Amino acid sequence: MDQRTNARAPSQPAAAQARAGAPSARSQYGLDILNFFVADVQTGFGPFLAVYLTMNGWSHGTIGSVVTASTVAGVLSQVPAGALVDWTTHKRLVVGVGLAMIGVGALMIAAWPRFLPVLAAELMLGIPGSAIRAAIAGIALGLVGNRVLNTRVGRNHQYDSFGNALTAAAMGALGAFVSIRAPFFAAAGLCLPAIASLLMIKGKEIDYRQARGSTRRRSPRPARWRTLFRDRRLRVLSIGMFLFQFANASILLLGVERLAAEMKTSSELFTSAMVVVPETVSAVIALRLSKAANDWGRKPFLLAGFAAVLTRAVLFSLAPGPWYLVGIQALDGITAAVIGIMLPLAVADVTRGTGRYNGALGAVMMISLAGAAISTTAIGFLAEYIGLATGFIALAVAALAGFLLLWWRLPETVQASMTPE
Repeated sequence: MDQRTNARAPSQPAAAQARAGAPSARSQYGLDILNFFVADVQTGFGPFLAVYLTMNGWSHGTIGSVVTASTVAGVLSQVPAGALVDWTTHKRLVVGVGLAMIGVGALMIAAWPRFLPVLAAELMLGIPGSAIRAAIAGIALGLVGNRVLNTRVGRNHQYDSFGNALTAAAMGALGAFVSIRAPFFAAAGLCLPAIASLLMIKGKEIDYRQARGSTRRRSPRPARWRTLFRDRRLRVLSIGMFLFQFANASILLLGVERLAAEMKTSSELFTSAMVVVPETVSAVIALRLSKAANDWGRKPFLLAGFAAVLTRAVLFSLAPGPWYLVGIQALDGITAAVIGIMLPLAVADVTRGTGRYNGALGAVMMISLAGAAISTTAIGFLAEYIGLATGFIALAVAALAGFLLLWWRLPETVQASMTPE
């Protein structure tokens, strides 16, 4: 580079430097805080919903059906949400509107624990939830680029996990000592600081070309979907994630239903512990995993995530008491960190230069959530009519199938992300 070029470099505007991969500390911290509070909001709809509905007289199958409604809404909205995020430059607005809808849904569940209001609220969780996840992924890639995306995704996951852990502890206490409805009121209230954190992220620092996976200075026309899915890596990831979600989606659901049925009191505290323990583990290991992702590759960690789900399902079927369930649930921290970090990175590897990152990630998530939707209904009724132990064994078989598929058919993806832009 000649002296004249060097002389011009310092005069570049800060926004251009940010788009080159160095966003301001304010934007980085804003995204950290956003992930923290989004996790807070979504925790209120997790296992506490199963406890709340069980205590209101709902059956295993009916609970599974309502949870499935949210999952189906999420499945159907994944690709449109991803395509919207690829297209729009108003990614922060997408997150804000989605959080507002989730807050209204939380209030509906707290006020009316009957089938139709809860069903409507779960739909309001599933649809905006897809858009929020896609927008956060797009904002992260637009801020930092592919080369350091692993570190940014690790930070996202770390703050998400800390948010889950702290909020689960607080909501467990609220449910046990205040009211079983209190976690849902809390979830609605936490939407406000989550929305406020969006203002910390500077829109001018988001490279919207980069945010959708385009690597050229002049954004090309996005790749065709049929061309995108000719890549075997994307197909194998999609099928593997279907099996993963089939195995993983119902494990905690069955566990907390067992707690609610066997323990008429204090089940909220055990439920809280079953969220806090794995989320703490996940937060502690997230950054180390993300930093190792470029050196070790994505595949070894994905295989470890599947192995953890398999082990957890088998041990859940054998656990003799509630505290054993809490200890075994620590394995979910490994799974959550591995999948939460490695899947976005693998999809970014495969789709780099296509302009379809968020849409492709949405497509993979759509297929995986289809597995979750089938799981929560099928396993719910299986547990109701045959037994919880049988349900856990069925989940273990699905996890084993996913592990074998990735072992034999998934090539490593990391090399693509290491090539120069």
